[in-house]
Amino acid sequence: MKANHLFLSFLFLFVSLFCFSQDRLNGEVDSNHVSHSDYAQNNIYLELGGKGLFYSINYERGLFDIGDKLSVRVSAGFSIFPGLTKVKPSKDYFLPLEVSLLHHLKGNHFLSYGVGSTYWNYQVNNLVVDEGNLNVQPLRVGLKTIEEWFGHINIDYRYQKPKGGLMFKAGLTPLFFAKMQNFQKVKRFALSGNIGVGYTF
Repeated sequence: MKANHLFLSFLFLFVSLFCFSQDRLNGEVDSNHVSHSDYAQNNIYLELGGKGLFYSINYERGLFDIGDKLSVRVSAGFSIFPGLTKVKPSKDYFLPLEVSLLHHLKGNHFLSYGVGSTYWNYQVNNLVVDEGNLNVQPLRVGLKTIEEWFGHINIDYRYQKPKGGLMFKAGLTPLFFAKMQNFQKVKRFALSGNIGVGYTF
C-alpha cells in the first residue's frame, strides 16, 4: 500500500511539472500572469468531505516557488465530529496534514496536487474486568481513547485570484486506510469527493 501511495504521489508531481514545461516550450504567455512574489501566500478554507472525512477547517501556507507557475505549500486542518460511543457522549478529532503543489494555469484558474496524512483521535466503550472488580456490580463502563492515522491524496481545481480574495475548490480525495484498530471491516481504499470555499491573502 505504501508503494502505491508513493507511486501515485510521484505521478501527480510528474504530470504537474510536465504541464508546466509544455506551457514554456509552446511559448504560451498568460496575459494575466502575476509574479509569484505577488501571489497570496496564505489560505484559510472550509472543506466538505475529503481529507477530514466529513469536513475540516484548514490553513495553508506557501513555502517556496518552482519556476513561474508552481509553488510548494503545506497545510494543517482541524475538525470535530460526534463520536459513536453509547455509554456517554464523546467526540472524534481529525487533524489533516498535507504537502501540495499549486499549479497556476491561466487567469484565476489553478490545479492543486497534494499528499498527506490525517490524525484521528476517537473514543470507544471500554469495560475492564479484573480481580479487583469481579465482585462489584454493576461494572462501570468507561471510555478508551484510540489514535489512528490514514493517508490521502488530493487533486483539486481552484478558482481564485492570484493576489488574493475568495477561493472556491472542488476535487477528488483518494483515502488510504491501514488496518484500523476498531473498524475491522473498513476497506483499505476509499474515494471521497471534496468541495470548499475559503479566502486567500
